[in-house]
Amino acid sequence: MKTVPEKKLMLSAKISRTQKTYEKKEAYLKEIADDRATLEFLNERETAGEPMPSYSNYSNYTEWKDTVKKEIERAETTISNLENRMIEVEAFQYYVDTYTKTGE
Repeated sequence: MKTVPEKKLMLSAKISRTQKTYEKKEAYLKEIADDRATLEFLNERETAGEPMPSYSNYSNYTEWKDTVKKEIERAETTISNLENRMIEVEAFQYYVDTYTKTGE
């Protein structure tokens, strides 16, 4: 079994990694905003009856929009997971800051 100082060292490393990952939250939010703008653009083009752009890798608007929607869902899930990890970080930090066990 690990000693308290070893546990604190391991948790401190995990805290640091998680905080660095959390710093990417703004990038995910920007990605979501960009994807929503793309979805709006695609809806407008489809409603206007415009043909698929020649540069598109998709065969139709529905396929393209479905892909964008999945990307939005993935990014939102990632943000939710990051928020949950930050709650864990708070608990880990409390342990690191306050826990002492005699005899180790």
